[in-house]
Amino acid sequence: MTVRRRIILTGATGLIGPALSKRLNELDYEVIPFRSRHDGRQGFNHLTGQIDHEALEGAHAVIHLAGESIAQRWTEAAKERILTSRRDGTLLLARTLAGLTHKPAVFISMSGINRYGLHRKETLDETSPVSADGFLPAVTEAWENATLPASGGGIRTVLLRTPLVLAATGGGLKQMLPAFRLGLGGPIGGGHQRMSWIALPDLVELIVWALENPSVHGPLNAVAPSPVTQAEFARTLGAALGRPSFLPMPAWALSLLFGQMGRETILSDLSARPRAALDGGFRFGTPDLASALKQALGP
Repeated sequence: MTVRRRIILTGATGLIGPALSKRLNELDYEVIPFRSRHDGRQGFNHLTGQIDHEALEGAHAVIHLAGESIAQRWTEAAKERILTSRRDGTLLLARTLAGLTHKPAVFISMSGINRYGLHRKETLDETSPVSADGFLPAVTEAWENATLPASGGGIRTVLLRTPLVLAATGGGLKQMLPAFRLGLGGPIGGGHQRMSWIALPDLVELIVWALENPSVHGPLNAVAPSPVTQAEFARTLGAALGRPSFLPMPAWALSLLFGQMGRETILSDLSARPRAALDGGFRFGTPDLASALKQALGP
């Protein structure tokens, strides 16, 4: 009888977790949801330092997706929750994994393309210099640094630098849909800023690819190979919905509505390339935005 390889998954109920769990089960992995801010079995709590060592012992891999939502107004209290959930939660996991008798083969931890900063003129790949200038860049710096005990303990560690994930069930796209369905969408802040994105099914397959390929380690740009401008994104989303998408929103209005969160997400200007994935032979199922939005929106 073949023993199913056990995957510990944090953030199992978030945007990515359910789709990833389904795919891993199809591949005959045993997926164990690992709850954050939970002191009991199959959980960890960065606020108390409690973690279920027994559940982690002997797992094949740990995939860490959990973290406080970015999509909220960034009060000082919210910023502290966003930072500590990522930094302290990841550090608790990484230190625990490094101290296990039977360590996992791989630790895959989420990050973001804002590790490169907020505004960069060049196209970015995994070899590009990073920046901590801004709240999100500082968060991703702390987030990635928190994985160091795991990599230092001999565990292959992958840092998934993600952009906007296209799924109608959550994340940034879900928040955009009401306005675009009413014909009120359009370019924001001039629309010239470049943005990277990835379809949810491609992100799931990329995580599986990183899980199953021992040569993959370190930063991994989890982005589609065809970034667009924000204006192009708005136009393509409007076309996918069969609605006009020419109503502009000036940067000051976005800042008024969403504050620093809007300035560092929607108004950031980053174009990232998935160099490590492409060089490693990964092939995207929906590399163009129109197909990815059609897939995300469904019938």
